[in-house]
Amino acid sequence: MIETLINSLKSEVGSQIVGQTNLSSGNLDKVFSIIGDVTKKEVTGQLKSGNLSTVMNLFSNKTNNSGANALQNSITTGIVSNLVSKLGLSQQVSNTIAQVAVPALMNLITKKNSETPDDDPSPLNDIFGSITKGSTGNMLGGVAKNILGGLFKKK
Repeated sequence: MIETLINSLKSEVGSQIVGQTNLSSGNLDKVFSIIGDVTKKEVTGQLKSGNLSTVMNLFSNKTNNSGANALQNSITTGIVSNLVSKLGLSQQVSNTIAQVAVPALMNLITKKNSETPDDDPSPLNDIFGSITKGSTGNMLGGVAKNILGGLFKKK
């Protein structure tokens, strides 16, 4: 589903990015592919580390906590870095792209996540789902296992 959101993002801010950066519209697919890849990598890294609360905070209508701010900064930095290294864009153009795209992407994911109660991560599982499945079967299972520390282990 991240691909669907990235396509929506491209429709929403693609022309704005072209207008502000003079980037050729032919490069937009590559730019938005990088945005999607970096976002998925950073978010799934947090989920695999058991930081569901950080991810849930970032994609909520609540004020970001320090972990959510750090995650958003990692996403932004990763996007800029990859645009420079993989597409050869200047630092200035890459920063402009990130300044336009990242808040819009955060908003799209937050809207999707807000379709369910605040404590329901299922929209995030739908968006980033391919990696939230682990040995415990799902993202919540992994978090519960980390929190409970094996309290309910089978004997």
